[in-house]
Amino acid sequence: MGGLAQGKEWHPSAWERVGVLARLVRYMKEHFGDDDLGRKKAFNFLPWHLGFLHRYRPFPESSFGATSAELPLLGRRWSLAVEGERLEELSPLERLLRCEHEDAHFAMANALWSSPSHEDATAALEELAGSQLEGWESSAGGRELDGAATEG
Repeated sequence: MGGLAQGKEWHPSAWERVGVLARLVRYMKEHFGDDDLGRKKAFNFLPWHLGFLHRYRPFPESSFGATSAELPLLGRRWSLAVEGERLEELSPLERLLRCEHEDAHFAMANALWSSPSHEDATAALEELAGSQLEGWESSAGGRELDGAATEG
């Protein structure tokens, strides 16, 4: 991982972020239990966390440094692609991780919960992106695809 403890920027790839999410699910299974009751307890939190973490974007200090001093960038709502990015260049996995649709968060939580490894989680999320992403993006109200950063 990056040097967050040293105050350095960390711009994790989609693969690295799936690893963080897979680790979160592993910790939830350890805490709540890896059974139906544990899953039920974890799902009180997991889709919500995915709903918040979809806001992550790789904001370079050079472009967004002053803005982040006013309000944490993760706390804002942004379009799917931000300055310096082109929507068509984002991978389906990256777009899924940024998807704001609540159904996507629940489906991602299911995929992560049933995946025994980081690799399996990545494959499950890539499959989910291939089969469901277009529908979730089209029903998100257009804000994700408008190409302009918005606050909210």
